[in-house]
Amino acid sequence: MARTVTAKKLLTKHVARADRVLLVNPPVEETRYSWLRWNQPLDLLTLGAYLKDKVGCSVELFDCMKPNKDGDVPEEWLPRDRRYYTVQGERYPMRRYGLSCNGLVDLVHQWKARNPGSLPTQVWITSLCSYWYETVAEMCRVVRQALPDTQIVLIGQYPRLMPDHADTACAADYLVTSAHDLTGTPHTLELYGKDKPPFVAVQLHKKTAAVAVKAAVADGVYNVTLYEDDICRDGGGLLTELVSETRDLHKHLRYHLICGMDPAKFTPALAKLIAEKTFAAVHFEEADRGDQVDMEVYKRVRGYLTDAGVKHNDDRFSGFVWIGRPGDQLEQLVLRTFQVLESLGTLILKPYTPTPGSPDHMANKKLLDSLSHREWSPHFFPFAELNGITRQEYHDLYRMAAFLNEKVRAQAFNFLSGTLGAKLLRESLRKEVWKLEPSPFRVID
Repeated sequence: MARTVTAKKLLTKHVARADRVLLVNPPVEETRYSWLRWNQPLDLLTLGAYLKDKVGCSVELFDCMKPNKDGDVPEEWLPRDRRYYTVQGERYPMRRYGLSCNGLVDLVHQWKARNPGSLPTQVWITSLCSYWYETVAEMCRVVRQALPDTQIVLIGQYPRLMPDHADTACAADYLVTSAHDLTGTPHTLELYGKDKPPFVAVQLHKKTAAVAVKAAVADGVYNVTLYEDDICRDGGGLLTELVSETRDLHKHLRYHLICGMDPAKFTPALAKLIAEKTFAAVHFEEADRGDQVDMEVYKRVRGYLTDAGVKHNDDRFSGFVWIGRPGDQLEQLVLRTFQVLESLGTLILKPYTPTPGSPDHMANKKLLDSLSHREWSPHFFPFAELNGITRQEYHDLYRMAAFLNEKVRAQAFNFLSGTLGAKLLRESLRKEVWKLEPSPFRVID
């Protein structure tokens, strides 16, 4: 049985200057992965900086999800007996994204050949989402076989949200059950060595954000992705300050706001800021009023963007539409896609799953507890039966979104206003005349 520790206790009591820590970001097994090129283990990079600067121990990184200079990550079908996964009669093709866990074995062989004394004394493994636990468990097994004398530490969402499940599934020595607060610790990409990823992940912290961006630019990395739940906090002052401090670093510096842009908090000043060419992508969260989207908010956002000189077909800007939440109604989802598309020019369907222990989990505990935790993945639509929407109909929404986005970008689509568009789409849904063959388009890339 693994010992549970807090992050503070792990850093102060269970790691010392003499330790050699290997930080591991394992691969992901999924049916689809839209954010592939933006996966970066920010928790590991921050912890690595802390361990080197404060503890003084040796630190290395094995990031199975690191994209190459073109933004590509290795992916392949799972072995034949695991190539498909069936949920309520729907077969899902399954792939592994990232390097295989067995890549760590090759790394250990290199260490042994070079210097047996350089083998890790501790391996810290993270995961972005708890329902990807299977590759976490597999990585634990690989580490245990390749490095039998090494302590294994699980960090991240999985052990924090589901410690009992992690203890049962994983051969770990320690489970870190609280989040570490190292927001004031600046991180760099130096743990990647000479082969840097094509972007750096940054949080909007006053003391560290600009430091991280400047370090990345010095390493020849010019794409910055903001990992934030609320980019508009403080009236957007933190974002404005970051851009002001870094604007003249390099002509190719670009910011990607992939989450956290709340349209209800959007201001004319923010519109003017993100209209600059230094912003390569801005994704707005859904302006949700429960049973409908808040069109007044979208009209205000559209007006601010227009006043700032942003054209309607500027594909740097897009809006999310949640799908897969409890209480979904198919006609409302179709209407929302048109409303967001009309307001922002491009839409992104955002599949939903509850966080373990959240109100949505507790309100639907019987249903969710009846599922394998793997089936909590939003791409499997765990609330489909509750909503009375088939998984095929959810997939049709993806194909519809890809079709609409491509038409809008090609400027060949006339917007259907309000209820007329909804009516036409409802009729099409009932007649099933718009169902397409599997689409080659990826809604997000």
